[in-house]
Amino acid sequence: MDDIGQLKVTLVHGRYFNSWEALGLGYIGAFLKSRVKDIRVEFYQGCFDDDEAVVAGCGDSNIVAFSCTTPTFPYALRIARRLKEINPAIHTVAGGYHPSAVPDDCLVEGIDQVVTGEGEAAMLDIVRGNREKFVHGRPVEFAELPWPDRTLIRNERNIQVAYNDNKKRITSFQSHRACPFRCRYCADGFNKVLYEGVARAPVRHRPAGDLLDEMQEVTRTYRLDLLKFSDPTWNLSVDWVSEFCREKVKRGFETPFYPNIHAGVCTEGMFALMAEAGCYEIAVGIESGSPRILRQIGKGTTLDSIRRCVGWAKNAGILIRGYFIVGMPEETDEDLRLTERLADELELDEYGFSLLCPYPGTQMYDPDKYKAIKWENADEYSNDFWRTKHLSNQRLKEWQHYLAERFRNRLSWHNRVIAQIDRTQRLVLDKP
Repeated sequence: MDDIGQLKVTLVHGRYFNSWEALGLGYIGAFLKSRVKDIRVEFYQGCFDDDEAVVAGCGDSNIVAFSCTTPTFPYALRIARRLKEINPAIHTVAGGYHPSAVPDDCLVEGIDQVVTGEGEAAMLDIVRGNREKFVHGRPVEFAELPWPDRTLIRNERNIQVAYNDNKKRITSFQSHRACPFRCRYCADGFNKVLYEGVARAPVRHRPAGDLLDEMQEVTRTYRLDLLKFSDPTWNLSVDWVSEFCREKVKRGFETPFYPNIHAGVCTEGMFALMAEAGCYEIAVGIESGSPRILRQIGKGTTLDSIRRCVGWAKNAGILIRGYFIVGMPEETDEDLRLTERLADELELDEYGFSLLCPYPGTQMYDPDKYKAIKWENADEYSNDFWRTKHLSNQRLKEWQHYLAERFRNRLSWHNRVIAQIDRTQRLVLDKP
């Protein structure tokens, strides 16, 4: 363990309309404390802590590191510049998906250093004195990682938000790192922004026993009602899913869980095991009902694989939330009518309809068009600039609003909030 003297490192998670556990910073904080003596690590989250509290709390830090998605980078920059005004000696670091996607754009006044890739090893290098402008974090094995420090990230606050919204105490866990799929709309997908554009990302599965040890301890500590997974895709391996489910059943660990599922990597037996292990609900990225658009997405799903996945889950008694994206680049009105038809046919328990947002790091991002976008006001629910080759932004929004209204009694939380705003503003939702 390094002994580098007293050092204060503050980790900051940005502000967004939807709060979630800062698991990445929880891992980084735990990793630093396990390897550096006499280090003081603190944490703030913009969804809960106002700017004044964050600035005051960070003011005596040696290092302040911001975890940034694209919509939250402007927040990080604003806080970093305020900190520099009161204490120019503070060393400011930006990391996460947005800096990994466009590192040069993030090394601006107020930010001293940019981390690309995974954060644990990179932050340890920085704590040890690395002051290169760009530091790339290597992929870290789960055997090197302590469990995320949930006390540090004040996980109880996120659990309370979940309880207020759903009357269930919920938090999330990570089961693997990296994604092998090539979805063109996703920063984890085609460009693999955390892994310097490699074609085949270094997927690491967490040992099922270690994962379940953490899940059981956290469930006891926080009195959880439902366990979610932060992984974009949970079922990368049917064998791993089977091992996890069998071990969960063997332990008699009955708290239900809820993962994200890829429709192309599943079997009927897998869903039977998941149901036995207490799978309450799955979320499936269906995206489109058009075979042509599904091929263009690059996800590797088909209408047949989607129908099989949904049918098997229903037969196992598992609830299904389906996500759909409006606005793939070649999409037409006819493609969206096929999406509506599939959404109706599947008879899901919950529906989510988002508008494609060309985030940096995705195949949809064009810096000549979108570099100057005010990203804090742009997301996959309400951006006002994306359009397809055939459909205007307004037309896409009409479809998004129409589909949300069409399935209004079974909308996901995000869409319910947006639909309520639309109704308050008295939007007229005619069929496109």
